[in-house]
Amino acid sequence: MLDKIPAQMRNMHDLVMVSDDDCKDQLRMDRASFHKLCGLVRTFGGLKSSRNISVEEKGYLGALDSTYIDVHVPSVDKGRYRNRKGHCSVNVLGVCDLNMRFVNVLTGWEGSAADSRVLRDAIHRTHGLHVPRGHYYLCDNGYPNCEGFLTPYKGVRYHLSEWSSRQPQTYQEYFNMKHTRARNVIERTFGLLKMRWAILRSPSWYPIKTTNKIIVTCCLLHNYIRREMDVDPLEGGLDDYMNTQMDAELVVDDDVIENLESSTEWNTWRDTMAQNMFNEWNLTL
Repeated sequence: MLDKIPAQMRNMHDLVMVSDDDCKDQLRMDRASFHKLCGLVRTFGGLKSSRNISVEEKGYLGALDSTYIDVHVPSVDKGRYRNRKGHCSVNVLGVCDLNMRFVNVLTGWEGSAADSRVLRDAIHRTHGLHVPRGHYYLCDNGYPNCEGFLTPYKGVRYHLSEWSSRQPQTYQEYFNMKHTRARNVIERTFGLLKMRWAILRSPSWYPIKTTNKIIVTCCLLHNYIRREMDVDPLEGGLDDYMNTQMDAELVVDDDVIENLESSTEWNTWRDTMAQNMFNEWNLTL
């Protein structure tokens, strides 16, 4: 019977119907999740099978950061798209929750754009990033320390590798140590995204608009897999992947935050939090 099915259908049958392991290897999700996804696409996306192609073809909210996705652009545009590493890319803002799922993604900005500028655009969009007052995301010092966005102390040890040999001596050091460990969730989320979808790991030849759609689609599929599968099949290899990358690169509400201006009040709030955390930690020693 299979020899009468068009080649595309046979290929999809081989990808999906043989085993969960084959399905995970080819589609990055198990068969149950894939068939459920197909149902969602049919129901909400309006996609239909054709004759030759089947459709089976406490306030802390999380963390945010930007990542570069390399692209090929015309020579006239290379200056705008060249990032600080010298590559032509788009600057992608990703915001994730504690379960390594994206809650907001903004892509399309040129690689030369400053991270804070991209974030400012995201919070002013109608369907952009809306942070309820009293809540915050962790971010690095590429962003301002302001209401809704909590950064580490500048000029104080921060990266995880710096905390392997000695204990923090001040409340600023202790805060930075806890901050980097918690903020690591966005770095792992981006790592898992690129590990899952090879198209994001090499320069795209597609037009920029198409590349932006591909990036968002990959993020949506990543979220779907994280939600539907009890065990993410790729997470076990994430640490090794992150290590190789490091070597190579060394709740919605009407009262939301609408600006990125630092303030004495917010800096004082961070100091109070950091001192309380440090005092509680000292009591355990």
